Amino acid sequence: MSDYLRSSRTAYYGVLAALPLLIAYELLLMAAGTDAGWQVRNAGDVWLRLLLASLDVRPAHATLVMILLLLLAVPMLRRRGAPLRGTYCVLMLVEAFAYSLVLGLLINIILQFIFSAIPSSILSRALVPAALTLGSGTAQGLALSLGAGLFEEFLFRVLLLGGLLALARLLLPHHLASVVAIVLAALLFSAAHYLGPLGDRFTFLSFLYRFIAGLLFTGLYFLRGFGVTAYAHAFYDIRVILF
Repeated sequence: MSDYLRSSRTAYYGVLAALPLLIAYELLLMAAGTDAGWQVRNAGDVWLRLLLASLDVRPAHATLVMILLLLLAVPMLRRRGAPLRGTYCVLMLVEAFAYSLVLGLLINIILQFIFSAIPSSILSRALVPAALTLGSGTAQGLALSLGAGLFEEFLFRVLLLGGLLALARLLLPHHLASVVAIVLAALLFSAAHYLGPLGDRFTFLSFLYRFIAGLLFTGLYFLRGFGVTAYAHAFYDIRVILF
């Protein structure tokens, strides 16, 4: 078990986990229709595509480039002689699903504690993301859920949080730097959901909900790595649109 816990949180298994998420995301968008597949995408995906476009990568080739980059990263991140164990991949999915249930409960418990006068039924309706209900119960909604797990965890936990930690540790004492970076990354994660034409209508309650979710996903990322966290995020969003 110790080898599983150590291996499954590595970047190697994180990249391997990202590949099926990306492929399933694109296939579901294709199933939703060509127009929807281009116009309705996860915001993180759009930002990455804009970055690739600035590097002269055509929009039609962006998905292929992402897949190729992931494939190239696999041998680079693989430890010498480290095997790919199918049982580890299955355990990561089971673990991520369990975390999605626990995190959902924790978020609501924390909010109920903060807003004890608000009935849980009202809280539940207030916290359903508008971007997901747009495609609720459809291939489009499922695609947006998978995209949230993949792109948001990569952008906000791997890139943004990593960059903020490095910068803060240059300016502040180590422990204070970590707190500042984690809180700022969670605030930016929450704020990003209100940007663009498909962004949610801003309310303090939904902003606080996403801020708390950002903090919890950050804790899971530090504890279990990118792969498990990305799938936990995706499973959580899928539960939101289906139930």
